[in-house]
Amino acid sequence: MKISLLTTWRECSTDEVRRMVMAAPDKSSSLDPIPTFLLRGCIDVILPYLTAMVNTSLRCSCLPASQKVAVVTPLLKKASLEPHELKNYRPVSNLSFVSKLVERVAVKQLIDYLETKGLLLLFQSAYRSHRSTETALLKVLSDVLTAIDDKMFPRRMGAAIECPR
Repeated sequence: MKISLLTTWRECSTDEVRRMVMAAPDKSSSLDPIPTFLLRGCIDVILPYLTAMVNTSLRCSCLPASQKVAVVTPLLKKASLEPHELKNYRPVSNLSFVSKLVERVAVKQLIDYLETKGLLLLFQSAYRSHRSTETALLKVLSDVLTAIDDKMFPRRMGAAIECPR
């Protein structure tokens, strides 16, 4: 069996970067020089520079220093918790649009690689399109009901569980 390694990132085309920008949520960070809606409005002018930045970041395996900064905001874990206790907060990092764009490109390439090489489990739900905790839960429920139908589990509480051998 030949093992295929992901040793380099694939260079992105301007069309790929454009699709990623247009599909991204319309959120902006205080770190962004312009809001996302303006970036989309002048995408044709900015696209060659964005594409070069994404490809350089992937090729060098690093982001420019300006993209390594985050605004960290403490958020109360639950509204019912005491706001004066620091342990009741969780930090939320808000990154720049460009750093999230590079991340999305890398994740897409990684998932594409894992899928084409058959390295993802058939029923894995995390990090996959059109999969969720709901689909994972439905699979578990289906397996339990099938096991009950096949008499692999007892119908009454307290009985011994039969294990297939």
